[in-house]
Amino acid sequence: MKLIKRRNKRFYIIQTVAVVCAAGIAFAMTAKVFSADNGQNGGVSYQDATAKYATLTAGITRTAPLSFDVHKQTFDLDTVAMTGDEAMTLQIQEVLVGKGQQVEKGTPLFRVTSDSVQQIRAKLQQQVLDTSRTRELLKARQKELRLQASQQFDSDKTDGKYAAVVYNSRCDALQKEADEAKEAVDHKQNQVNETLLELSQAQQELAQAQTYFQEAQAAVYENYDNRYNDAYYYTVYEQTRQKAQDMVKQLEDKIEALTQKNESLLYEINEAVCAYHQIVQELEKEKLAARLDRDTKIYDSETASEWYDIQMEALDNALGEAEERYQTALQNIRAFQSGTASDCVRANYKGVLTDIAVTAGSSVKKNDTLVTFYDQEEAQMAVWLEREEFPALDMDQSVNITFSAYPDKIYEGKITQVSDVKDADAKRTDAKRTDAKVSGCRAIITVQGDMTRLSEGIMGEVTFLTNETKEVLCVPRRAVYTSGKHMCVKLRNLDGKIVKRRVTTGISDGIYVEIVEGISQGDTVLVEIP
Repeated sequence: MKLIKRRNKRFYIIQTVAVVCAAGIAFAMTAKVFSADNGQNGGVSYQDATAKYATLTAGITRTAPLSFDVHKQTFDLDTVAMTGDEAMTLQIQEVLVGKGQQVEKGTPLFRVTSDSVQQIRAKLQQQVLDTSRTRELLKARQKELRLQASQQFDSDKTDGKYAAVVYNSRCDALQKEADEAKEAVDHKQNQVNETLLELSQAQQELAQAQTYFQEAQAAVYENYDNRYNDAYYYTVYEQTRQKAQDMVKQLEDKIEALTQKNESLLYEINEAVCAYHQIVQELEKEKLAARLDRDTKIYDSETASEWYDIQMEALDNALGEAEERYQTALQNIRAFQSGTASDCVRANYKGVLTDIAVTAGSSVKKNDTLVTFYDQEEAQMAVWLEREEFPALDMDQSVNITFSAYPDKIYEGKITQVSDVKDADAKRTDAKRTDAKVSGCRAIITVQGDMTRLSEGIMGEVTFLTNETKEVLCVPRRAVYTSGKHMCVKLRNLDGKIVKRRVTTGISDGIYVEIVEGISQGDTVLVEIP
């Protein structure tokens, strides 16, 4: 929006709103309308207005052009993302509007081909069915997994509760096996010890028997030559030698048997010791495994609740994602149905079309521009105000706006933005200060109400109301015009001819203007009807 520069003289008029005072003084135009064509007015129509006293609220008036927001309506449906098929686009069958046409929000702009709509709709419907089926399957699976997770939770809690008892039981069983192996070693060792003792005794007996045998044999040798003379003693010595010899032989056999038995026992004890050591090693391994199993069960028991929550969260996340895909599919088909209702693409804004970017036969996809138009629901005017004028303004109050093209219509405006404009940011040119750098404020006024008759760039006058009110003689502002350097009104003389009279004006609210001098109460002035 541009700031308005006055070429002639600084123009702001302290003006006012026509307010009916407490005494009931009112100001109104007469309903009398006539057309004068007497050679001096060119067939212009006028309306009578009577100068009367009324209470006005003063204001500050600025002239500025009207500006509409320019909108480009694009195709908002992402059919590629919706369907996953890049080849699917909508085909324009017919353009239903024309450039310069005023449209309402929801007005059909284009008709699209039924085939292209049906292809995309069928794809979207299939997505709804697929995502719904997936969601239901996940719901059933989630129910099953919840039960399994709950059972596992209970199992972990129970295992943790009895883990120490199970561990001690396993260790006791393993220790018993080791103890039995140790007892087997000890038993074999006792057998060896007994055999060694018996062998030692047999060896002692053998030594005695050998001595006895040697002595008996020596006696036999000594009496050998006299065996016939002393046969009795010789026979006794021979029998004694034979007994000693038999005893030696028996003890030697016994020692040999005991030695073999001892060797066998030593082999068996070695095997038993190896088995014992193997069992001890296995015992330590099994104890370690049992301890690990015990600690694992206790840990699982302590974290069962947390793990259950993790499993449930994973299940909920999976189902949530499936639900989200299903809802997205629903939203896609609803958006598509809404965006292509009755096989038409409709206007998103209210305004006047300035460009139509597609033609019959065009294919459209997301972000393709369809039309461009002025948005008549967002009409604004930008005006300049000097800083010293601000204290007199009521920024929360509505402003009055009039357009010369439609003088019979008074528009209401709202101050929606005020921003500082400093030195180099703005200039004002008037009769007293040409190209002077100034500082002030830039106010943005948003026009309210029906703006169907208004167009981009039309000039209008914005009047900001102040807190100053007066009881003054006033006429409609349209009755006052500029002639040279003077303000004038038109009246009709006694002959019925239109005459000009110079007046001095005062405050104005943009609708009515105070007449300080030039006419009197009850005088009838002429208001030109455009």
